[in-house]
Amino acid sequence: MPSSKYRFALVPLILTVLLSSSAASVSARGKLVLVVDDLGNQRHSGRAVIDSPWITTVAIMPGRPYTRELAQYAFEQGKEIIIHMPMSNETDFPLGALGLNRADGEVTLVQNLHAALADVPHAVGLSNHMGSRLTQDREAMSWVMAILKQFGLYFFDSRTVSTTIAHEVAAQYQLPWAMRNIFLDHYQTDVFIAEQWRLALARARQGETVTVICHPYPETLRFLHNLTLNPEDLALLAPLSQVLNYDRIEQRSLRNFPQGT
Repeated sequence: MPSSKYRFALVPLILTVLLSSSAASVSARGKLVLVVDDLGNQRHSGRAVIDSPWITTVAIMPGRPYTRELAQYAFEQGKEIIIHMPMSNETDFPLGALGLNRADGEVTLVQNLHAALADVPHAVGLSNHMGSRLTQDREAMSWVMAILKQFGLYFFDSRTVSTTIAHEVAAQYQLPWAMRNIFLDHYQTDVFIAEQWRLALARARQGETVTVICHPYPETLRFLHNLTLNPEDLALLAPLSQVLNYDRIEQRSLRNFPQGT
């Protein structure tokens, strides 16, 4: 049986076949991006979720025991890699290594961000881990976006709070960006995960670009292991770099934006 690396490599070929056979139908369809967050602390679960053929983008936290190993492994499996950057939150949950906190001052925040960029090999973008406080701080986020602009990285707003303005600041810096639409596993139950997946898939089939965040929870790993997609739905899968916005801020419903990490 081919590895997940080669199964995912079949996506462009399948998409080409579908386009040639039914261009009008496929052109009206959307994109589905499945991002896994919070990688870096555990080797086994990290590798297991990277191995899923449905995961297109992996978000790896800097300064963790398996940060570099998992980034290299994900790169070898053909996955897109972004830095999952710890940012200050309204519950004052500890940030761990290299977290970004306005209270530390601009110099320390920028130093931590530089260290994070150096710690995650092959990264092409950055997202916020937590961040319900920092992503509402326009000045602090401007410090972040200026560095990302300098290094040519895009920004993915995880939307851990509905009042985030992080993606707006990215747009002001003319930085490529995207934002999360759906949390797959905000509640770790089989029923909730299945319902969220059906919602995401239905919206993508209707022509929307849908960005979904999941985590390496046992329930999520089980769901991904048992998931199957037909060739038409497989062709919807895309990495984040294929759905970035450059010069506009899309207004989206906040109904499916619960707070969380």
